[in-house]
Amino acid sequence: FFTIAELKRALADLSRYKFTFVDNHEYMIRNMMDIRKECDLVLNLCDEGFNNDARKELHVAALLEMFDIPYTGGTPQCLAHCYDKSLIRGVAKEMDIPVPDAYLVKPEDTLFIDITIPFPVIIKPNYGDSSFGITQSSVCYNVTQLEQAILNIRNQFGYDKPLLIEQFLTGKDISVGIIGNSSGSFKFLPIIQEDYSALPEGFPRICGYEAKWQQDSPYWSIKSIPADLPTQTEEFLFASCLKLFERMECRDYARFDWRLDRNETPRLLEINPNPGWCWDGHLAKMAKIAGITYEKMLYKIIQAAEKRLKLERLTVH
Repeated sequence: FFTIAELKRALADLSRYKFTFVDNHEYMIRNMMDIRKECDLVLNLCDEGFNNDARKELHVAALLEMFDIPYTGGTPQCLAHCYDKSLIRGVAKEMDIPVPDAYLVKPEDTLFIDITIPFPVIIKPNYGDSSFGITQSSVCYNVTQLEQAILNIRNQFGYDKPLLIEQFLTGKDISVGIIGNSSGSFKFLPIIQEDYSALPEGFPRICGYEAKWQQDSPYWSIKSIPADLPTQTEEFLFASCLKLFERMECRDYARFDWRLDRNETPRLLEINPNPGWCWDGHLAKMAKIAGITYEKMLYKIIQAAEKRLKLERLTVH
C-alpha cells in the first residue's frame, strides 16, 4: 500500500497528465471497455500479472491490444519470451552473448548424477520473476544439497514447472537499465552492482527472495551501489543489452541482469521487460544515481511511449 501511495504521489506531480487508476482486477475488463474511447495511453504497471498470477502478466497487455488501447512496455510476445529463462539463454547464445552453463530439469526428473555442470550451482524456477523460489538454499555444492533444494522449491513454493540448474557465478552481480526505444531516443541508466559486504560470512552472495521480501533476513542488508567496471566491460554490456532489447522487442524500458564469472566476463542471467516500477526498485535506484527523481523516471517511461506512438496531450490510465 505504501508503494502504491508513493506511485500516486509521484504521478500527481506530473501536472501535464490526467490519471485514472484501474486496479480492481474483478472489473478490469469492464473498466477497459469504459475507458477505451477516452484514454490516450495506459501506463501498464501490472507486472505481477492478472489476478496476481505472474504467468498472466502478458494477459493484461493482450487485453489492451484486443481493445486497441495504446500502452507502455512490452508486448504479450515479449513478456512471454522473457518469462522463460531457458529460452532467453538460447537467444543470447545464438547472438554470441555469454550465459552461464545450465541444465533444464523437467518436473518428472528425479536423478541428477549425470549433470555435467561443475558445482557450485544455483537452482531456480525457469518461469518466474521477483526472485520467486530463489533462496540461500538454492545454492548447492553437491548432489545431496541439489536434490534437497529441488524438493524445497517444489514443496515450499508449490512450483511444479521446469527448473534451471545454473552454474553459480561469484563475480559482480550487476544490472543494466534502459529507458526509451532504439528507434527513437533512449538512455542507459548507470549500471549498478549488489554490495554484499554486510552479509555474514558463509551466506551465498545472491540477491534472492529473502533480500526482496523478508525484512528480518540478513539478506535485507544488501544494497545496490554504482558498478565499478572497466570501460571495455561497460561498452560490451551496453552493446549487448541494446541488441537484446531490439531482438526481444522490448519497449520503453527494460532491465538486464548479469553476473561476472571468475575471468570477469559478463554472463547474462535474465531480461526484465516492464521491470519493477516501485520507488525503491532497481530501476529507480539506477535513476537516482543518474540524478533522476522517481517522478522524472515515470515521466521518462511515459515520454518514451509518447514518442514511439507519436501521441500528444495524453490522458494516462
